Amino acid sequence: MQIGMSVPRWSRVAGGGFWPARNPVRDADRLVGVTTPKTVFIAAISSDIGRELATLYLAAGYQVIGTYRQPEHLGELADRDDVFLIACDIAKEKEVLDVVAFLAERGLFWDEYISAVGLLEPIGHFVDLPASSWRQSIMINSLHQLELLHHLYPYRRPTASGKVAFLVGGAINRAFANYSAYSLGKVMLVKFCELISDETPDLHCVAIGTGWVASKIHEQTLAAGDAAGDNLAATRSFVAAQERGTPISDIFDLIQWCFVRPETAGRNFSVVHDDWRNGGEKLASSLQQDQDMFRLRRSGNQHKSE
Repeated sequence: MQIGMSVPRWSRVAGGGFWPARNPVRDADRLVGVTTPKTVFIAAISSDIGRELATLYLAAGYQVIGTYRQPEHLGELADRDDVFLIACDIAKEKEVLDVVAFLAERGLFWDEYISAVGLLEPIGHFVDLPASSWRQSIMINSLHQLELLHHLYPYRRPTASGKVAFLVGGAINRAFANYSAYSLGKVMLVKFCELISDETPDLHCVAIGTGWVASKIHEQTLAAGDAAGDNLAATRSFVAAQERGTPISDIFDLIQWCFVRPETAGRNFSVVHDDWRNGGEKLASSLQQDQDMFRLRRSGNQHKSE
């Protein structure tokens, strides 16, 4: 159900009716014990990955809530009555607060939070890029996503641990030349997952490296031309071959694999390269035994604990 734009976006419901005005804080407190369907919140549901993940969650019986910026990218989700769609640019605080009010008005809770937000631009050498656009990219790739989660934390289901997954793409294990803003933002998310999972027992956060996925994000690299460096040729080849890359179903399956295993909290996983398939019991056992696996660490760290 797409929220109307001619009135406050949290006050209109399907069929043109309106919810009475309420105090969101008081109502959130009152609704703590209410049973609602298992729900996933997807930031950037209009992205190619976000849209397909939503379809998989719906097939699994979840209620879906999602934010979007461009309604033309919603596809068939725009016509479904079992999806709550909220127009939101996460860089605008007022629109983020609209999302919070929307959940409060309807007594909605989330069980899983998936952030599919990602921005490759600006692409090029750090010293050649406008500082303002470079800074804004880092904000979108990390801080704005974290601010949204911060605002939505009170609306996680109160009877269970909230599950959170950030899609972080590449750039974690190697230098991703000419994509420094994107890379730094995503690295920040990886470290955040470790920090928040450690300090907040009712949040279980993971970072998911998706590998190459066929999506419109590659248009940013093509538009950058030579400023993209070696990645331009690789992207052109991938797009020209109409490769599908990582199946979205694999991304979904890894997220679910992580969410049912406490030992995955605060870690960074690769859909393509990690041995999580077919139960992944060996990987799960290794994670239990080694607290440094799949985290941001110095290779060959010489730190000695006292």
